[in-house]
Amino acid sequence: MAAPSWQEIAKMIDHSLLHPTMSDRELMEGIALAGRFNVASVCIKPYAVKMAAEMLAGSDVRVCTVIGFPHGNSRVDVKVYETERAIEDGATEIDMVVNIGKVLSEDWEY
Repeated sequence: MAAPSWQEIAKMIDHSLLHPTMSDRELMEGIALAGRFNVASVCIKPYAVKMAAEMLAGSDVRVCTVIGFPHGNSRVDVKVYETERAIEDGATEIDMVVNIGKVLSEDWEY
C-alpha cells in the first residue's frame, strides 16, 4: 500500500483557529493557509465565519464554527440562535459543546 499523498493527508485536517488571543490578521493568515493546502475544514470563531466563508468561496474547504465553546454552559436557546447565525454567515459544519454538568445530571429538559 502506498503512503498517502500530502493532498490526502491535508483532507484529514480540520485547521483550528480558536485560540482566544488570535488577532484578525492571524485568523486571515490561517484561513488563507487552509485554502492554500485545501484542508478538510477551517474551524473558526463564530464572529469570523462570514470572513472565512468569503475567503474560501469557490474552494471545497468547509467552514466550521463552535457553539457554546469551550464549556457548553450557554442556554439552549442561545445555542440555537448562534447556530442559526453561523449558518446564515456561511458555516457548513457546527461543533456544538454540550453542557457536561447537565449530561452528567441526566437533566435533558434544561
